[in-house]
Amino acid sequence: MSALRRVFVRVHFRYDRDRYSRDLEDYAKWLLAQGYPNKTCRTHLYRAQQVLHAMGVAPGAALEGATLKQTFRRLSRRRVTPCHSYPAFECYLREIGRLREAPPPEPTEAEVLVRKFCQRLLERRGLAASTVSAYDLYITDFLRRELPRGGALSDLTKASVERHIRTRAPQLTQTTFRTAIGCIQSFLRYCHERRVIPERIDEVDLPRGFRAEQPPRALPWAHIQRLLASIDRTRAAGLRDYPILYLMAHYGLRTGEIVDLRLDSIDWIGHTLTVWRAKTRSTTVLPLHPSTLKVLKRYLAAGRLQADLPQLFLCAVAPFRPMTKFAVSCVFYQRLRESGLPVGDYTAYSLRHAFAMRLFERGVGMKAIGDLMGHRNPISTGVYLRLQADMLREVALPVPALQKECAQ
Repeated sequence: MSALRRVFVRVHFRYDRDRYSRDLEDYAKWLLAQGYPNKTCRTHLYRAQQVLHAMGVAPGAALEGATLKQTFRRLSRRRVTPCHSYPAFECYLREIGRLREAPPPEPTEAEVLVRKFCQRLLERRGLAASTVSAYDLYITDFLRRELPRGGALSDLTKASVERHIRTRAPQLTQTTFRTAIGCIQSFLRYCHERRVIPERIDEVDLPRGFRAEQPPRALPWAHIQRLLASIDRTRAAGLRDYPILYLMAHYGLRTGEIVDLRLDSIDWIGHTLTVWRAKTRSTTVLPLHPSTLKVLKRYLAAGRLQADLPQLFLCAVAPFRPMTKFAVSCVFYQRLRESGLPVGDYTAYSLRHAFAMRLFERGVGMKAIGDLMGHRNPISTGVYLRLQADMLREVALPVPALQKECAQ
């Protein structure tokens, strides 16, 4: 049976007799291989058929990327085919080599220098790739805002840096803001050392920040229990989301450590979980409680998609692929909203903070907490153990002067 007949059981003749029937048949095979359900396949095939007829190209011909995107947008405005079908069709054409993409424009002087600076951070300073990507993000954002396309770096002045600080300070958190400005200052010093910028413009005054100066970020444990209990585990998405949030709350895993978990990370005989710590480039073996093993077994039996991928947690919708850190954060926000709990300023990291605070309140030492969280420096552990107002009241001492005044 052809792929089109599998997808369109009753009206497949509309596609079998179409001018682009061969193209649509191949596209249908690709969609089914990627794990798309029939309903989604029918939608994507219908929209691809409309786009191919609107473009008027020969069957089997390569398509221009820019023209394809423009056609999807034009038909979307006419309410014929929404643009969210475009990424799947583009991915298919790129995979089979039928997408002609325009060559990227020649990099400007600033872009070349940013690449050299990031390469230097990787090779000479030995920074992690994720850290270097953050440098690239903050520097590129600064140049996009303060330097026109094709402009010379020598046009930047100290006023440009101060203007960027005034613009970004209200938009970023204090810690992120200081990190972004620090990355930009490092790049500007690099440019000055190579005489690309004639004068030092990186010397700007910033508010002094201190570690652990922010209020506690730990989500109260009672809220975490309500959050986990609110997840509907009768559906596949709930069976996946529950162990994700469970591991983050009960074992203090980061979002990146969640997505790095593999099927072979679980030792069912030894009852352990091997966690890769990307920050310290090391592994930690954590003991698994019987209740945790039960949660993982239920997920693998009924919640995980039957895909030939080694990662433990996969996306809930096709195409089947490993989850990203952003997807894990979205799971936390979605489940927190659905639970009816006060969202506030909590993030997925609040579960990791709650794990540390829960151990601390039970009398576990900082060294043991740091080992479980994969820290090498106790200062890093201290950031998670921010004192709360209730804990401060327990250690408050009476003031003698105030006692005498009260007695009088």
